[in-house]
Amino acid sequence: MNVKDLLTIKTGELLAKTDELREVNESLHRLNNEIRKKAEEIRNTKKDLTETERNLMVANDELIDNNEKFALTSKELSLVNKELFMANEQIKQLALEQKEFIDITAHELRTPIQAISGIFELIEMDLPPLLQNSSTG
Repeated sequence: MNVKDLLTIKTGELLAKTDELREVNESLHRLNNEIRKKAEEIRNTKKDLTETERNLMVANDELIDNNEKFALTSKELSLVNKELFMANEQIKQLALEQKEFIDITAHELRTPIQAISGIFELIEMDLPPLLQNSSTG
């Protein structure tokens, strides 16, 4: 084999290696483009997550405020409930006192009325004979 043949063989091998390297380079270029796209998707996803995190923080702050408002309202309702319970107990006590007053008053009014009624019954029983005696006498 002469030098020219060796050079031809080596040139062929170099051309084959060059084609192989070109294919690898193109493959790497495609992979690099895919990696860029994925990196862009990741950046966009990160932006979305950051925005979502901000929204969640705002919502959390609103929930904390609402929770505090509900706690205050609950305390106020508890106080009003206690006041209503006490007022109800007072009304019950006043109703008992009123009933007792009415019972005592009714008893006190009935006692003299019964005596007066009894006296009228006696007068009605004694009056006709007295009237007869006075008209005859």
